[in-house]
Amino acid sequence: MNSRPYGCRFFLALCCSVVGAGIRLHAQDPAAVSTVLPVRATAAAAFEIPGRTEPVEQATIFTSATGIVKERRFDIGDRVKAGDILALIDVPELDREVDSARASVEQAESRAINARGIAERADSLLKARAISQEDFEFRITTSQTAEAALRVARADLARAEQLRAFATVSAPFDGVISARNFDRGDRMRGDSSTPEGWLYRLSRLDSLRFVIGATPDLALRLSRENEAEVRFNEMPGRRFKARLARSSGVFDSTSGTMRIELLIANEDLSLPAGLPGTAVFLMPPEEDTYSLPNNTLVLRQGRPLVATVQSGKVAFIDVLPGRSLGTAIEVTSFMLAGETPVIVNPNAMLREGDPVNAKPVPAAPAPK
Repeated sequence: MNSRPYGCRFFLALCCSVVGAGIRLHAQDPAAVSTVLPVRATAAAAFEIPGRTEPVEQATIFTSATGIVKERRFDIGDRVKAGDILALIDVPELDREVDSARASVEQAESRAINARGIAERADSLLKARAISQEDFEFRITTSQTAEAALRVARADLARAEQLRAFATVSAPFDGVISARNFDRGDRMRGDSSTPEGWLYRLSRLDSLRFVIGATPDLALRLSRENEAEVRFNEMPGRRFKARLARSSGVFDSTSGTMRIELLIANEDLSLPAGLPGTAVFLMPPEEDTYSLPNNTLVLRQGRPLVATVQSGKVAFIDVLPGRSLGTAIEVTSFMLAGETPVIVNPNAMLREGDPVNAKPVPAAPAPK
C-alpha cells in the first residue's frame, strides 16, 4: 500500500505542472540576435592571372628545292621585311630542266605555227577541190594537236620555273629570325617529309599575344571591351596595356580554364616572346553583390548561407562567397537586399523559422 498521503501527491503534481509550463513558455521566447544590413559592393575586384607572351605570328620556313645552300643572307636576331630573300639554294639540275622546257616550248611554237598555216590554206584548197575532205580534216586535226602540244610545253616550262623559284627562300611577313637550322654549304632536301629539314623560324614581334588560362568566374565575364594591365617581374615598375583579342570558348577538361589571348603593342621590340608575367583585370562587382562581416557566413551541409530575419523569424539564404576583404567578405545573392537584416555570429542551434528578437548593430563601411 502506498503510504504517501493523497494531499502530498496532489501538491507534487501541481508543482511539476507549473514548472513544465514555465519551461515551455521559456522555450517559445524569441532569441536575442544582433543583425547588420548588407552593404552593396562598389569597389572593383582585381583578378590576377599568370600568362606568357607569344609571337602574334610565327612560321617555320622550309624549301621545296633539293640542293646545296649557296647563300645565307640573314641570321638569328635579324629583322626582315616581307619578300626579303633569306637564302638561295643551288639546284643546277633545275636550271637544266628550265632550259630544256624552254626549248620544248620554242619547238612546239614552230610546229603550231606551221600547222596553223597549213590548216588555214586547207579551207581554200577544199573549195577549189584541190584536196579531199579527208585531207582537209587531217590538216585541221594536225593543227589542233600542235596547239595542244604547245600548251603542254608551256605548262611544263611554268612548272620548271616554279620549282626553280623554290630555290629562292623569301620571308612571308615582316619579323625577326628567331632560329636557324642550316649553314652555307649544307644540302637541303626539298622533298623531305621530316620536320627537321626546316631553314628558319620567323616570328612577328611588333605585337605580342599574352596567353592566359582564365577560370570560369573571370572567363564568363570577359568581352572584347575588356582591357588588362600586364606586369613582368623582370621589368619592375613597367606596366603594359593589353586588350582582349580572342577566347577559345571552351573550358579545358583537365585544367578547368579557358584559353584567352590578349594583344600587347610592342613596336620597339622591348618585350621578348616566351616571357612569363601576370595580367591584372579590374572588374566591377557582379549585380546583387554585398559586403558582410565574416562572422555572418555559415556552412551547413556543404552550402554557404547567411541567416536573415524576415517577419521576426530566421530565414536562411544561399549565397556565393566572393573575395575576402579582411574582416568582411563579399557575397552574391539575388535574394539579399540592402534592407535585409543579417544575423551576426548566428547560433548553431538556430533553425529555419525560429522566432528571434533582432537588435541592429552598425556595419563597417564598404571598402573603396
